[in-house]
Amino acid sequence: MENTQLGALRADDLNQADLVFRYGRYFYRTTGIHLAAGGMGTVSEMERRLDNVGPIEAVVGKTFQVQYLNQLRSDEVTRRDHATNLSAVSRIAGLSHPGLLPIYCVSPIADNYLFITPRMGVTLLEAISRHKLTPRQRTTLLMQALDALGHLHEVRLLHRDFTLRNILLDDRAAVAYLFDFDLALSLDDVTGGTYASHYRGRVFGSPGYSVPPETVDPGLAELPVTPALDIFAVGGALHGLFTDELPYGKADDMWGLLMRIGEGLVIDGKSRVHYPDSVPRPLRPIIERCLERDPGQRYLRVASIIADLRAILPDLDDRNADARFFASSTVGAPQLDGPARVQGVFNRRRDESVTKPEIELGDAALHTWGYELQKSLGRVKGHPIYVATPRPDLLAAGKFPDANTFPKLVTVIDLHQLPDPRGLVDAWQQVYLPTLKKVRRGMMTTLHKVILDTNTGSLLLFSEFIDDPKFGAQLAEVDLHVDGALALAFLITRQVALLHENGMAHNNVHPGALLFKAATETHMAQPAMIGLVEPSLAFEAMIADTRAIAAMVLSWLRPARILQLNARTRPHFDALRSRLTMIATDRNAAPRIDELLAVISDGFALVDFNFSVLRDSGGDLEEYAQLVLSHRAYHVLWPESH
Repeated sequence: MENTQLGALRADDLNQADLVFRYGRYFYRTTGIHLAAGGMGTVSEMERRLDNVGPIEAVVGKTFQVQYLNQLRSDEVTRRDHATNLSAVSRIAGLSHPGLLPIYCVSPIADNYLFITPRMGVTLLEAISRHKLTPRQRTTLLMQALDALGHLHEVRLLHRDFTLRNILLDDRAAVAYLFDFDLALSLDDVTGGTYASHYRGRVFGSPGYSVPPETVDPGLAELPVTPALDIFAVGGALHGLFTDELPYGKADDMWGLLMRIGEGLVIDGKSRVHYPDSVPRPLRPIIERCLERDPGQRYLRVASIIADLRAILPDLDDRNADARFFASSTVGAPQLDGPARVQGVFNRRRDESVTKPEIELGDAALHTWGYELQKSLGRVKGHPIYVATPRPDLLAAGKFPDANTFPKLVTVIDLHQLPDPRGLVDAWQQVYLPTLKKVRRGMMTTLHKVILDTNTGSLLLFSEFIDDPKFGAQLAEVDLHVDGALALAFLITRQVALLHENGMAHNNVHPGALLFKAATETHMAQPAMIGLVEPSLAFEAMIADTRAIAAMVLSWLRPARILQLNARTRPHFDALRSRLTMIATDRNAAPRIDELLAVISDGFALVDFNFSVLRDSGGDLEEYAQLVLSHRAYHVLWPESH
């Protein structure tokens, strides 16, 4: 019998058994069984019965992650997206289409939101290996989901993350259902809007599959939001039916992948799509038309994709499942058992102060969330930091809970060792992480997510792993031109200023926290302030940030290079350098970051006429500073590229 009400239900109640509430004519019962946790939500098993007397149907209940709800409170863009998404999901719940997973309930509860859908079998990604689907079977199932996607477009709705992970199959792997509408959007809510105005530099969806160039590349960002976004994702899904290698080929880290996304895979029919032999040749022209960099050159309608797929379906093998998919480079490497791997991490650790119990604690915490430790890098502010990778067993089964499968840098904070662990957790979940997501732009921060692991009492800070990085400490040995030094100063000061504008200090500014990532094809050097382990809301910490940046900038200004400045320019530049010195050293003053940025900007304008003109005319100063920095620093940071 009913023993609670929907409005009184809390998200944690889904972890309890035998709570019964009514919604419409159906009675729903919690089972207390947790099924999965993804980037935005947590899923639990439930049951429902019509009028509490009909047959029992297995369903799942989904609620939002706590950090997402915290972000709602602090970020106006997230609140806007949340409101438009709830509106879109409510519309989808009212649609009737055989390829759309039914939505039984969309409702606020006491501390969250609850979405209830039927419990199905596995995702299409999982089914490829579990059911050994043939190429024709895979494509046929995807076509069923495409028909549902086309129906969404007909009623002016976008899915925004059409991937194999978001297609469920029935128990027989014969019927496909499109689901996971966490990013769904009505075109009516973005009428007249562009990717730049709507996304504001943020990346949503599954990079490598559903994230198109127009959401990453400023050159395309002023285009209107259209179904071409979903059409691009169809190309990624078709490619992913036959390999777990990306259409972009091997990418060592997320930064490198985002750069490739912006550059584009197919330009005017000329393709750079990476195809393992397992991808059938008849499908490749269809994939490439979906993946055109220019949205206007992609398929205009999903129905046209379905028609082209139907035409080549007889050419696809319907007898054999290609074993090469299951032995790809992602999961084919030999794996050590847990104890041997942990012992190897301990033996190869860079900092001998990191103990084996600390490594075992970190590995146990990460295992729950789908990762395993591979390397110990030392400590950041006293906390051990590791390289972690997705668990191979989850990757092989298509069950890894995140589309981002790149290695991660993970700082493990043992809460048992802190005087106020609850305060730190609350600060990260309610303030720090929402603020970082709010200000994230391009390469602003590598922070990926923050997880509280209650089983081990650990707070896990996940950052993107960077392949072949260079660090600010290396600039001590570099003869940097004055304009290059000021371009770098301008970029990193703008980055930290974004934090200050939102009331938060970086609180770990030093040369070792300044990272450079290379874009090898374009010879661009991307800087970012990393090391965000213990941010602060204290005004004194913001002052310390400002002083630390000023001190770094002074160290980059080489006296010999200053002597080469124009004789008329040098006295003005010396005056600006004196102001920088005051900011860095005067303990009686409280310098603000906007004052520092003004000094750096004035200095840059003194030595670079183009920057001066752009500043006066309202041009893109960050883009220009990026070009100057790359011109001056790329070849000295990565000399092997010459």
